[in-house]
Amino acid sequence: MSKVTDGLISCANRTPLAVALYLTTVVLSATGVWALEGWGFGDSVWWAFVTTTTTGYGDLFPVTVAGRVIGVLTMFAGIIGIGVIVGRIAAVVIRTHDDFTHEEQVDLLEESDEQLRLLREIRAELGTRRPDHAG
Repeated sequence: MSKVTDGLISCANRTPLAVALYLTTVVLSATGVWALEGWGFGDSVWWAFVTTTTTGYGDLFPVTVAGRVIGVLTMFAGIIGIGVIVGRIAAVVIRTHDDFTHEEQVDLLEESDEQLRLLREIRAELGTRRPDHAG
């Protein structure tokens, strides 16, 4: 996978980081339309939240080309960001405490591989040291 994809997956697996990136997107989008559209900063933040959640009340909308480009990018970032955050929350809510994490599964697999290796060593050693019962 590419470094970008790996980075996105890593971010998506860290809920606080995903929320921080979502909020950063909101603030950056709000700052952009605030500068381009001449709205108050509070209205710009409102617009950014409404746009990222794809609610789109229509009370505010960019009219400049640059503002609309920011709007489209904000929509895509919101669809991805909200999807990741909701998905992470859902995963936590539905996950039972009996489930193993990926890391725990890897640890168990490595431990069982080590136990199998030791058993094979013991079997091989016992096979070479068979007592002579003819005595």
